Amino acid sequence: MANTSLKARTLVSMPNQFNHPALAREIELHEDERRREARYPTQDPAELEILPGPSQPIYGTILDVSRSGLRAALQQRISRGEQVMVKLHRNVIFGEIRYCRAVPGGFHVGVKIQHVVPAAGRQNEHIADDPLSLYAVGKGLSVSEVIEIREHLALCEVCRTRLAQEQAALNPGAKPRRRLPHGLRD
Repeated sequence: MANTSLKARTLVSMPNQFNHPALAREIELHEDERRREARYPTQDPAELEILPGPSQPIYGTILDVSRSGLRAALQQRISRGEQVMVKLHRNVIFGEIRYCRAVPGGFHVGVKIQHVVPAAGRQNEHIADDPLSLYAVGKGLSVSEVIEIREHLALCEVCRTRLAQEQAALNPGAKPRRRLPHGLRD
């Protein structure tokens, strides 16, 4: 049963000494066939805070991110239903813990993204060619960059068109991917 209390914990950048290979290496091992959105694999350090903080930071690694959530590897358990703040290099994410599973060396948590606070001053800029290309191939970006690009694509028809052109150039003859809300393709 979900815990409905509004406690706080935080996910943000963490030093390498907190990385644990057993926690961060199994992106392919837990691919869930029921996913409706593509996951973007990452290995970004993070700090989680259970709300309404302040609380001791929980350091971990973001394993993947999608439009509506992210998965993180942590050293301690967090109860399902907890409200959390995920601190990243440039963004802050507020969300809810949807699951916490024991894995060798720690735990994996799923966070449903409820709100993203973007970096100041970047909302009106079009996506540069290099990050757009990396986004199209699905690797090479940080969690913050993926989130910023996805948020921008939801609002910018010009960049959605550029992304579609980039994906078509990378995969000539490929069938278009399924559509996401706001006309996004993933």
